[in-house]
Amino acid sequence: MTLPANKITNVRRRAERARNIEITCPASRHLHLMADDLAHGKWPSFWVEPPQHAAESIYSVLESLWKARAELARLKK
Repeated sequence: MTLPANKITNVRRRAERARNIEITCPASRHLHLMADDLAHGKWPSFWVEPPQHAAESIYSVLESLWKARAELARLKK
């Protein structure tokens, strides 16, 4: 069972709100476009590009996420 906070409409709304922060990067915006297409049951139209482009964006966003989490953990100590 999916918790209300994890339902796709709520997760998408929170992502939209966070994207309006002016410190986004091209990779996170690329992932956001992919997620929007997938959420609407569409295969992302730009995936006619080499799959490596999507992989690069995913890896870049993961790197940023994990570094940010590590920095937050360091600051909390």
